[in-house]
Amino acid sequence: MSHFPHPTGDAAVGTASVGRRKTTYHPSRPPFLRLGCRDNWDASFGEQDLIDRMVVLGHTAGLPFSRTLLVTYYVSLKTNPFVILTGIEGSGKTELVTLFATAVLGRGSPQYALINGDTSWLNATGDQHSFRSLLDHFTSLRFLELLQEAADPGSAGKAFLVCFDGMRPAEVNYYFATLLSVDDAGRKRLNLPGVADDERPVVPPNVSITATVNTAEYAGALSAAVLRRAGVIAFRPTKCDAPVPYSPQPAPVGMQRLWLRASQRDEAAARAQLVQHIGVTALNRLNCSEALAGMLRRAGIPLTQRTRQELTLYVANSFDEHGQGLFDAEDALRNAQIAFDCQVAQRVLWRLRDTPDDQVRVFLTSYLDALPPLAWAG
Repeated sequence: MSHFPHPTGDAAVGTASVGRRKTTYHPSRPPFLRLGCRDNWDASFGEQDLIDRMVVLGHTAGLPFSRTLLVTYYVSLKTNPFVILTGIEGSGKTELVTLFATAVLGRGSPQYALINGDTSWLNATGDQHSFRSLLDHFTSLRFLELLQEAADPGSAGKAFLVCFDGMRPAEVNYYFATLLSVDDAGRKRLNLPGVADDERPVVPPNVSITATVNTAEYAGALSAAVLRRAGVIAFRPTKCDAPVPYSPQPAPVGMQRLWLRASQRDEAAARAQLVQHIGVTALNRLNCSEALAGMLRRAGIPLTQRTRQELTLYVANSFDEHGQGLFDAEDALRNAQIAFDCQVAQRVLWRLRDTPDDQVRVFLTSYLDALPPLAWAG
């Protein structure tokens, strides 16, 4: 706490009299006006500009991320309770999350928590000790402090980003299926032992969570309970060079509020938006591209009503506040088709990995290879 010297005059109120260590304080503006100015920002800056900022920062850092990959991650984070990036170590997963944090928050922001994986819990003996060790790691002081700060009323316009880095599949399954619960409304709670349901910590809506998983390094698979909630983006098995050191400009004023208000989580509102963007007829006809639909038919995997609701949210989130597509700003129908296929790939294709049908596996590999460089969804 800072301590300031008292004025030497007998009365330290109003305008100080002349003398050493005395100053005159004139409020520059009324307090309510100051609060209004705090929330003021350049309305001409939109989501397309945020994506452009990510592209420029990525190129400056020497990261080979395509614009389509950046949009895929951006829209997935807008739509899903959490996002999981899978691939070999060094393929660029952590760099992608840090790039997004830099674009929204600026470099080195304390509102971005990078929590490194810790495998010591795997050496614990007994289920209770293993669970306790894992619990201690993922409810670390840094994470809980960030949640507390995000929940403060004064942080309503601030965005907070968390990246659980270098997790094993078993860690992901424990954390995102056991320790973290997500209800139908998308609210996230931490299931702490001995804490009543209504007293369990809530993950505030201004906190976005990503996990990176080194799937090629460790054996195991992500559980269905996790994959039903997560957007999964899998990186190709190629190495990504370390970012080139650079000093980006501070994030523009209002960037965090732009990000926080961009997400659409209400299915009815999302459908209404899409009717405006592409029309009711096109929306009702929207389906998988033929190659993707053929794989699903051959594997006998239908798109359930719940999956279609999730698809509607993702497609709606692929348009900016002006109705322009983030994947394709010129063609709304093409943007909707790309977004539809991306979400199917993130939420459904994982079910095809263990299929006994060799032809489906061949189709799946060919489809993934045709997706943007460095990463695919699924």
